[in-house]
Formats: sequence, structure tokens, C-alpha cells
Amino acid sequence: METRHFKLGSSNLFMKLPVLMIALLLLTFSCSNEDVDTIDINSQEPNIVEVLDSYNRTSSNSKGSLNKDYDSEPTFEILSVALAKTKLASTVSKNRLTVFAPTDKAFEAIGLNKKNIADVPGIVDILLYHVVGQVVYSSELVSGPVPTVQGTDVIVNVDGDNVLVNNSIVTIADIKARNGVIHVIDDVFTIPSLNLVELALSQDPEFSILVDAVTKAGLGDALATGGPFTVFAPTNQAFIDLLEATPFTSLDDIPVDLLTQILLYHVVDSYVFSNQLTNGFVPTLNGAAVQVNLDNAPMVYINDSMVALANVQATNGVVHAIDKVLMPPTLNLVEMASSFAPEFSLLLEAATTAGLADVLSGAGPYEQLTVFAPTNAAFMELLGENDIEAAKAVINGLDTTTLTNILLYHVVEGRVYSSDLSSGAVTTLNGDFDLDLSSLKINDSAMLIPSLLNVQATNGVIHVIDAVLVP
Repeated sequence: METRHFKLGSSNLFMKLPVLMIALLLLTFSCSNEDVDTIDINSQEPNIVEVLDSYNRTSSNSKGSLNKDYDSEPTFEILSVALAKTKLASTVSKNRLTVFAPTDKAFEAIGLNKKNIADVPGIVDILLYHVVGQVVYSSELVSGPVPTVQGTDVIVNVDGDNVLVNNSIVTIADIKARNGVIHVIDDVFTIPSLNLVELALSQDPEFSILVDAVTKAGLGDALATGGPFTVFAPTNQAFIDLLEATPFTSLDDIPVDLLTQILLYHVVDSYVFSNQLTNGFVPTLNGAAVQVNLDNAPMVYINDSMVALANVQATNGVVHAIDKVLMPPTLNLVEMASSFAPEFSLLLEAATTAGLADVLSGAGPYEQLTVFAPTNAAFMELLGENDIEAAKAVINGLDTTTLTNILLYHVVEGRVYSSDLSSGAVTTLNGDFDLDLSSLKINDSAMLIPSLLNVQATNGVIHVIDAVLVP
């Protein structure tokens, strides 16, 4: 019997994002005579139900022997009883299927056993939620939603040898049977029945202030019917803490436009389970990105907010509870540079002289830009001046075309965070420069300042550098 043993993953460790969410092209299971793909009745190989039973028999024999490793082998007695009592055993024996099989330990962990399993409300649907209507081996699994026989998708997340389905770890894969394949999982799937808004209203800790904010911003329908979305959901206490730290005394005091941008900064446009991220940045519907920090694992931080409860699945997404409200950037690139330390007054003077200030403010033609921003000290070194006003005079006297070419050599279209960068050519609005991430050097002349990377604005990102780049 060929099996594949996966390394155990962790539901608290995050894999890389963005991951392209690709749905498996699976046939929807049907019990009609036209759609059922029946097995070869002449084959001598055991079917799925018989394979599950074989693990139960092997374990029983092992317990009566001197084999000390019997407890490490999975057993499926509760699943087998459930299939028999619901009369699904025949269906699972005769059709081409993939079964995500919870072990006896998985059932027992939620209080289920051979005596009470058949009495669980909706047990037929729960069992069918663990079944895919086509044979899918581990090598064919990709990250994304997969339709089940029950009709609701499970979400597969793949990272090398680590595979999670919903929030369950696949511990053994590719147990072959005559009519399909079994993947062993360490938890029982729960069918989501509430949309994101309903889920927020039903959860503990409480999220009623979040729901009120969503309603005030007019986002309720979108979060209830759209998606799939991932919501980093601040608790009631998180909103109370925010209001105490700001001039606002209640949600009613927060302008709707600002409240909308704050809420959109908590939403990601796809499923993001807790094994889908690594240290880095995740784009939100606000346009800006949140930063994931796993340095203190198993604690997970989104910006400076800790994830208190992860992977609560809704019918149209997933919720992660957080203990602080995430605040998006509110200044554009020019405003951010004007307010920033170290000072960038010479960069702004150059942008104004070249007629690029409106472009960097978001007036167009680029919605998002990344600026590698030289400090005042960098400009004064290039110009050979020790005085800010004298440096401004030199900048104002430069040929506009020359100045424009220099500035555009510092600008990349789109939001490019440090986690998106790699060594080699980086394409700017005026040609390529060469980046060496090992030394943080650009063209061997300027250096990225590590503590001043990823400064977010409403229309882009700033990375501070210590010298002016000359194309």
C-alpha cells in the first residue's frame, strides 16, 4: 500500500502570500446513473471502506502483540461506524472518490465515539463534506477551494510537504484504494454555515462594534454576500481602546470616508488561513498592505496587533480575531515625505521644480508608486553644498529634463515592499538600476537604510536611501 507521510505543519505558522488561489477542476459528485463512475468489479484491490477497516484490524492485532508502535498508527473505527450507520458505506465503496479521513483521535477530541457518532445532527452532510467527487492525489493538490460532495468547498493550502485542508493537517497522504484515495487528517471538518457578518455577530470574543462600523460604512452587504474575503477582526475592546486614544468618542464621530478606509484595511481579497503567510506584507482592499510578523511564534502579529483567534471559517471567507484596530496610512507620498524624519525637503523641491509633485501626490497617471527616497544629506553630498537653501538654489537652476530623468530613476510603478525585492535589475520609470540585497546596495553607490524601509502612504511606499541615484 503506497502512502505519503507529510511533515506535520502548524496552523499557527503562516506560508507565503500572495499564493495564486487555483480551484481544482473537479467533477461534482452525483448519485445519478449517468454521473456515477463505478469501480471495476473484477479488481481484487480493497475499496475505500475496506482500506479503512484494514487499519482498524491491524491496530487491533498490534495491541495484542509486543509491537510498541501500534498507537502511532491511525485508526478509523468511528468513521467506519458512521459510514455504516448512515448507509454511506455502499456509496463510498462504489464511486471514484477522494476521502479526507479524520482519525479516531480526531473524533474523540471533539467528544465523538462509536456510540454517539450516528446521533450527531447533520452527520450525513458532515461526512460528505470530507469527500471529493474525483480521485485527487497529493501531487495534484494546489492551494485553493475544492468542491466537496456535500456542496461546500474545503480550502486546500499547500507548502512543499505541508498540506492543510481547512484548518486540518494532512498527516498521511495517498493511501490508495480500488476506487479512490484516502488522505488522513488530524481534525474533523466543520461545515461553515454563517457568512462573515453573521459569524462576527455569533463569535466570542464579541465583535458587535465591528459589525456596527461595517453597517455605518455601508459594507455589510459586500461582506455578507461577496468574497471570499479574509477579515482581521478587531474585538470590541480593540475599538474601545482606539476611541480612548483618539479625539473620537464614538463611531458616530468618525467620518464615514475614514471609517471605510480603516475597515477596508482589515480585509484581504481571498482566503488567507494561518498557514498561508510568512513575514512580509499582505495587500488589503484599502490599497495599502498589512505587515505580518512571525518572529515571536507561536504569537502572530498583524502590524502591531496580535492574532487572538485564528481560522474561523465562514461561508464566504475566514476571520482572524485581533486585539487592536489596524490604522491605514492617511498621507500621500508627498505629504508623507513632508512630515518624515530624516528630512526630504530637497527631494520635494526637486519634484516640484520638475513638475512631478502632482504625480507623486496621486493625481496620476500612476495609482501606486514606490519611491527610493534620498535624504537631504544625500542631495547635499551630490551637489557639494552644506546649506539647505544653497542646495535648493542649485536644484532650481538645473535643466528640467535632467532633473526629471534623475527623479524618475528613483521611482518604480506599483507598491513594491522590501519583501518583494530581489537582487538584480529593478525597473524604474527611467530605466533599470541594480540591487544587491546581500549588501543592500543600489548600483554600488547608494544603500537602503534598513530601519527606514516600507514607509506606507495612501498611494505608495517609500524606501529611504543614503545617496542620489544618477542614471
